[in-house]
Order: sequence, then structure tokens, then C-alpha cells
Amino acid sequence: MATSSHAQAVKSLNKSPGRRRFVFKSFSERLDDIEINVFRSLHQVKAEPSEGSSFFRDCLVEWRESNTTEDFISLLHMKARLSLEPILRLIAVLSRDLLEEFVPLFPRIVDSLASLLESGADREPDIIEQIFTSWSYIMMYLQKYLIHNPSEVLKVTSKLRYYPKEYVQQFMAEAMSFVLRNAPDEQLKRGIRRVIAEAVKKPSPCRESGVELLLYNIMKGYSPRFHSKAERVLQLLTSETVHSIGNGADQEL
Repeated sequence: MATSSHAQAVKSLNKSPGRRRFVFKSFSERLDDIEINVFRSLHQVKAEPSEGSSFFRDCLVEWRESNTTEDFISLLHMKARLSLEPILRLIAVLSRDLLEEFVPLFPRIVDSLASLLESGADREPDIIEQIFTSWSYIMMYLQKYLIHNPSEVLKVTSKLRYYPKEYVQQFMAEAMSFVLRNAPDEQLKRGIRRVIAEAVKKPSPCRESGVELLLYNIMKGYSPRFHSKAERVLQLLTSETVHSIGNGADQEL
């Protein structure tokens, strides 16, 4: 009988042609294979749930048909490996049903995801991809609410943005940059001031790298060119509003 460890072994194989086809991939190679392209996917997002249903119910029915593990059916907790992907997808589609009412749940969601990573998932590329695919969908579904106060989103996500693994910070930066790039100018300015203040007030290599990755992802585009917001970000980074951080003029952050 196939088990999750068997499935993991197959996913870890180097599938490129040639003599090394069946050599297992290293952890870094598997990380490099992760591609989360929620924000620029060509797949059409379902505009409406089925008649008389909800996005959550539609997703639940879809996954129930393909996943019969006991832990998925009962939805007991997030540590059951076989059901993590459907549970994370269900959390994402629930945000699409609840919309603005989902936002107050962010602290609990962030704490749960951080705990999941700390329990060993940060060494499992498949789970890392599932976690940040789910989080990226949440950012996409709720962006029209989040862009009006990205500073608050940044505040409650610091545990993931400054997680002590740079590759986790990178995936989080990609998701959060989507919100900041689409925010109005004043909210973009407040968001940048917040992350700079976080690094200034509690300096550490982990925070510095988290801030650098976020700023880089805001400015980079989906092609070799910079994003249209890159110039504005650079202006803010060299402005007095940022240089004054740390001298007592940033108490509102």
C-alpha cells in the first residue's frame, strides 16, 4: 500500500532526462522547484460558487472526492500530513466567502502557519509550497480590503515575515509585496515606514533580510524590468520620512 513517505520519495526524484534521472534531489534543489504563481496564473479563477453553495463548500466537495483520509474528513488539526493541502486550500477559499470578516482571523492563521513550520514543515518543500500558495490566494482574494491598511497586515504577519529561514521570508515577501504594490500611495508610504521601523527598533540579521526581501519584491516586476512602483519605493527610501525613523518621529507606527 502506498504511503505518504512513498509519495514524498517520488516527488524528490530528479526527473530530468539522462543517467541521473533517478538520483534524489537535494533540499535546495527541491526548494528551487517551488513555483507559486497565484498572482499571474493563466488559470481562470471561478467567479461565483455553485448555485446555492459557497466557495468553501464547493472546495470541500472537490477535495472530499479525492481525499478520504480520516484526518481530512474530521478536520481535526493542521498537523496531519495527508490532509494539509486540502485544509490549507479550504482556509483560502473560506477567506473568499467571508471577505472582510476573515481579516480579524489573520493573527490566528499566522500563528498556526508559523507553528506548522516550526514543527518541521520548514524542511518539507511540498508543505512550504502548500502553505504559501494558500497564503497567496488569501492575499489575492482580500486585496481590495488589505490595500487600505497594509500596515496592520504587516503588523500581524511579522512572525512569518521574520521567520528564521530566508527561503520562508522570500515566499512571504512575494505574497506581501502584492498587497503593497497595489496600495494607494499614502498606504504604501506607511507600510514602508513600518517595516523600516521594525528593523531599526529591533535590529537583527533576520529582520534586515526580511525587510530587504520585501522591498526587493515590491520593486521587481514579472519580467527583467522593474515594477512601476519601484521608482516610488526608491523615492520613499531616500526621503526624510524614512530617515527620521528612530529619532522619536515615528510613534504612530
